[in-house]
Amino acid sequence: MKYSDYYFSTGVRIRAILFGILSGAITWFIFGWQLGVLIGAVGALLHSFILPWMLYRADLPYIRLKNTLPKPFLIDARVRFTVKDGTVGGFFVLTDHSMIFLSLERGNHRLELSRKDVRSVIANEDFTISIFLNDTQFIRVMSAATEEMLDILRQNGWSVSG
Repeated sequence: MKYSDYYFSTGVRIRAILFGILSGAITWFIFGWQLGVLIGAVGALLHSFILPWMLYRADLPYIRLKNTLPKPFLIDARVRFTVKDGTVGGFFVLTDHSMIFLSLERGNHRLELSRKDVRSVIANEDFTISIFLNDTQFIRVMSAATEEMLDILRQNGWSVSG
């Protein structure tokens, strides 16, 4: 994501508005409506500038890591996926020849799977994807972009069912 994408994100805008309303309402009940409106507006404005900057700084290590990967990316989505220790948050990057999982939570997790490594990809009912490597090993992927990920995997010849 580019730096400007964080400022125009719908989630950031909604959160800033809710923060402004909440801080303004609390101030209104304690100090009066004039100060409540002022504090709410200033709080929303500050929140809409500070939150994107914090999110961008948190993603900088991933951006540096993704710059080392072969381009073009077919999809680049924020996901949670299973590892040996549990689940970690990170990114799912799909290129023409491989799918790559990146995470910096609880250690440095980077897993690159080629088409020959993936036996099948199955869509589950609870907005998750199971990527089977063999009969006993699989990776469970959870994301808000599950449908988009499945469509792109199908279009590019990965073995998707469900």
